[in-house]
Amino acid sequence: MVSAEIRFRTSYGATSYEMEKDIFRSYDVRGIYPSEINEDAAKRIGNAAVQFLDAKTMVIGEDGRSSSPQLRQAVVEGITVAGCDVIYIGQCTTPLFYYAVKYFNADGGIMVTASHNPPEYNGLKIMQKGATPIDKNSGLQKIKETATGETFIAEHEGTANHRSDVLNNYVDFLIDISGIQSGKLNLKVVADAGNGMGSAVVEPLFDKLKINYTKLFFEIDGSFPNRSPDPTRSGGLKILSETVKKQQADMGIAFDGDADRLAVVDENGEFVPSQYILAVLWQGGGATVKKHKVVYDLRFSRAVKEFFGDSGIRSIVGHSYIAQKMREADAFIGGETSGHFFFKETNYNESAALAALKLMKVLQESGKKLSEVIQPFKQGYYSGEINIAVNSSAEQNNIIDFLKNKYQDEKIDELDGLTVEHWDNPSTKLGTISGTTGNWWFNIRRSNTEPAMRLIIEVNTEALMKEKIEEIKKIIGR
Repeated sequence: MVSAEIRFRTSYGATSYEMEKDIFRSYDVRGIYPSEINEDAAKRIGNAAVQFLDAKTMVIGEDGRSSSPQLRQAVVEGITVAGCDVIYIGQCTTPLFYYAVKYFNADGGIMVTASHNPPEYNGLKIMQKGATPIDKNSGLQKIKETATGETFIAEHEGTANHRSDVLNNYVDFLIDISGIQSGKLNLKVVADAGNGMGSAVVEPLFDKLKINYTKLFFEIDGSFPNRSPDPTRSGGLKILSETVKKQQADMGIAFDGDADRLAVVDENGEFVPSQYILAVLWQGGGATVKKHKVVYDLRFSRAVKEFFGDSGIRSIVGHSYIAQKMREADAFIGGETSGHFFFKETNYNESAALAALKLMKVLQESGKKLSEVIQPFKQGYYSGEINIAVNSSAEQNNIIDFLKNKYQDEKIDELDGLTVEHWDNPSTKLGTISGTTGNWWFNIRRSNTEPAMRLIIEVNTEALMKEKIEEIKKIIGR
């Protein structure tokens, strides 16, 4: 159903515009509102995207952040003055937005979101036809250059119409590819939307499947009053964990601000690393028999990498990089340590809701507890992502260079940031407790979404974990 047209007009400034350079990241646009990203920038980027894509129709969606309506209006104006029509799908999850770009056969789309970033942030994710992401290597730099130049104003302005019918189709799509029948899951689940967009899809999806679930923070609130938009930060899983234990649920799931990330806790309320979830989903899809390819980011633990074997393909961290690797290898699933899960069925884009459904199906069919299913992968001591605030790009580069020089005698890999490996005894598993064997590796890389660096360490003893974390933090002065 098409609603009344949405129209508005504000004036553009000078034909030459100095864009805040730091808002253009590796695979999206992101910054603090309004000091870094504002309406002027959003209008120009929307206009530039139309020019880059030579688009006639674009899909626009937005998350629940307080600044999203203002930025969305600006994006729509920039697009329509360029003569391109807009299909506005309202507040939505980013995976639903991806689906809509393909569903409407649009020439591209822009999602207004800062995903898991703190409330003061916002941003734009730009997609091309087929819901394929645009990153710095495939057009984002060109869009930036165009956005700083003269705004293109077409002879005939495009129209903007609101379409609200795509959600039901998306829910049916997820149910169909999950293979779950309504009323057939005998699991108890706690779902934490964190006041983000997850509830917009999870509620109709779970209700239609008649899943027994408890809701946490399903009210959309852009101030995120109950926890961080990133559920893995600052004790964000505490209430979910407590609720799972109190209700004796089978598992708990939590979504980030735009619901493209999934965090999971088991029946004991213990956090389950995303790499274990990917291994379970890959195995549950018959991959060990059919030899399906799986793409993972290079920070996965040694045990999971060995489990994937020759079917595993490592990648640089980031949506566009994972998706591209999956397309090249015809992989049926991919994932990152951050909680992004990618599927061939979703055109190689993320779907946290689909990952949750597939995990539930695996548990149902196995008859096992989640803690039992992941047990084979729990070897060694894996730090998880340690976030270190480093504001300056120059300082980040200096840190990488210093660490590279310090550990020059170890095995060095620079696929993404810096990975250093040390094996006193390569045949010894990381889970083996030994006071004389020092097996360890770490990766440190620049964040693509925040002024920070991400550190992950894996070692073979608990004592060594503490030692290595302190050692590296001391080196970089944190």
